[in-house]
Amino acid sequence: MKLTKLNDDSSWLWDISGIKVLVDPWFSKSQVDFHPLFSQQFHVKEQTSMDEIPQVDFIFLSHPFTDHCNKETLLELDPTIPVICLPSIQKKVQKWRHFQSFISLENAPFELEKISVTSLIDLVHHAYLISDGTQAFCYAPHGCKSILPNKKAQLLITTTTTYSLPFFLGGTVNLGVGKALDLAEKLAATQLISTHDEVKIQKGIVAVLSKRTFANHPGVLALQPFESFEF
Repeated sequence: MKLTKLNDDSSWLWDISGIKVLVDPWFSKSQVDFHPLFSQQFHVKEQTSMDEIPQVDFIFLSHPFTDHCNKETLLELDPTIPVICLPSIQKKVQKWRHFQSFISLENAPFELEKISVTSLIDLVHHAYLISDGTQAFCYAPHGCKSILPNKKAQLLITTTTTYSLPFFLGGTVNLGVGKALDLAEKLAATQLISTHDEVKIQKGIVAVLSKRTFANHPGVLALQPFESFEF
């Protein structure tokens, strides 16, 4: 498998046994949650143009938020590309009347399973196990508090940043390096790659109320845009 990071946030290109999957593409200048006065974030670096993205076979959206499920970016993509996502995300994207087909996790053309154990109000801390039948990796861009038992992966892709909001706005959104190391241990992962750790410009109420702590760790690999990891 070949995993290529496309920006400093959490946009990826995965090659799984020759199947090319575009993951959480956000290449517009900014993203807004609800309203710009509430929350708006800007990339600092110039983003990849869609012309630089190779032709892909599928799109995978891990979360419904606009830095994972970015309407402006997604509407630039070929509407015939099938979208793999949870039903709640599908419901949101279908309202745009752009993409023609959606695929459940169970029917993905590679092994894909949501292994996070979350409450009904926790829409953030999803973890997915992806496998080509021989090797597996876990993708948990916000971190994960709990996973199903007996799940193993050679590689974990997750955040090492701690991003905290008041409890009424969701509490700790990104769980940080400590939880990342704990999750790697549960999975018996021997390699950890950081994601969703971009230093972004923030505006709005959320920017005022949020607290973000970035962390480096010698056991965590940080890829640069268009840098790949193969295993």
